[in-house]
Amino acid sequence: MKGKDSRVVIATGGQWGPDDHALIAKDDFVIGVDGGNDELLQRNITPHLAVGDFDTAQLERVEALRSLGVPVEQLPRDKDVTDTDYAVTKALQRQPKEVLLLGAWGTRWDHTLANVNLLERIERAGVRGVMQNYLNRMELVGPGQHVVRRQHYHYMSMIAWQGAVKGIHLSGFRFPLVDATLERMSSLAISNEWIGESGTVKLREGKLLIIQSRDLVC
Repeated sequence: MKGKDSRVVIATGGQWGPDDHALIAKDDFVIGVDGGNDELLQRNITPHLAVGDFDTAQLERVEALRSLGVPVEQLPRDKDVTDTDYAVTKALQRQPKEVLLLGAWGTRWDHTLANVNLLERIERAGVRGVMQNYLNRMELVGPGQHVVRRQHYHYMSMIAWQGAVKGIHLSGFRFPLVDATLERMSSLAISNEWIGESGTVKLREGKLLIIQSRDLVC
């Protein structure tokens, strides 16, 4: 049985686009992670919970959160998990239908890749896990049929996760597939495009990273 939260949003301290905060809905349970709390407060969004290894340079941030009545869980600086990993634990305890990671891309590629790995942890818990910003949306899916809506994205790409993905059927896209196999090292499924407003991805075996993206227009 799922909990009372339909979706938990984890706002991390990576790079934020100008409109990323608009992805947060009124009914979302919001967890601010370390520097991600600044992004939220600057946009007049109060998190329901704040976590992180706030150091002395960030005491002002902690006090601001507490003054708003936000529970703050201050983590030790030296630990075996990242702040975002800890936030995922708190999110899954609420048994939501979906966990959305915002600000999960950044200049630290190690943290970015670690956040992508967290999608599998979320998926294994039977919860939809999504990483999203104004240019990209990423979701890890397993066997079954999945509807992928175009929204404002232009491209849809698929990357095999862990190993070969078998029995792939694509419909509603410019380049369809029928009972195809996608190897982990293959770029076969990069930069597909929708024919209409949605397409269907079906797979029999394995896990796929489905990435929706659009180009940055300067």
